[in-house]
Amino acid sequence: MQITGYISASLLLASSWLLSACGSDIKLPPVDPNSRALTIDFNEGSAGWKSGFADYPAGQEEFYELSAGSSDLPASLGTNRKGYKLSGNNHSDDLFMFITKKFDGLQPNTRYGFQFKVRFGTNAQKNCMGVGGAPGESVWIKAGVSKTEPLAVNNGAGDLLMNIDKGNQAVGGSDAIVLGDFANSRECGDSNIDYMRKTLQSERGSFTGVTAEDGSIWILLGTDSGFESTTSIYFMTLDVIATKL
Repeated sequence: MQITGYISASLLLASSWLLSACGSDIKLPPVDPNSRALTIDFNEGSAGWKSGFADYPAGQEEFYELSAGSSDLPASLGTNRKGYKLSGNNHSDDLFMFITKKFDGLQPNTRYGFQFKVRFGTNAQKNCMGVGGAPGESVWIKAGVSKTEPLAVNNGAGDLLMNIDKGNQAVGGSDAIVLGDFANSRECGDSNIDYMRKTLQSERGSFTGVTAEDGSIWILLGTDSGFESTTSIYFMTLDVIATKL
């Protein structure tokens, strides 16, 4: 899939980039003339997106209850709509769940600054205690880019690890940045345990990446967990701005 051409600031401001973030609004800045923008709506399906899991023992997929794919959203997130669902039971206290897709249309072998804004559904109330960590604040949302396909590969000792540098849990790496955590705005113990929408975004200048020889990049979106139980997330939309440096 190709990243869209240059978008003017006026067109961007007229579009629906203003989204709700658990009761507050988050807006990415206008795209400048050296930038390109991409908007993904997972309600339209998951064509071309690949899912994966890392930081767990190979062959333990059933024990970890791993699942991924396009799924109907819970009613509290919208009726008759779909998202990309990732789910797993984090027995390793370090499970990484991700989706990735290749995009074309940027200049080859060129460094870009990338900004991300992701909207997702979360049922993890804030300030709760959990095994190994909190179900909300100890599950970190990450986004990034790589010129090679992000894959979970066997390290030779029986563990599946990422072939890119996504960092670990609350720390980002050279190929991924921490956007925030999985906690929603409801206090722990609230009787309403329905999923809520949450939006996170990165700051301009906080992350850069280099394109491949053909001008392509792989976009990565995922969760890095220190909570030793089940996390199920519904990714709804993803906005990316790539600015040539």
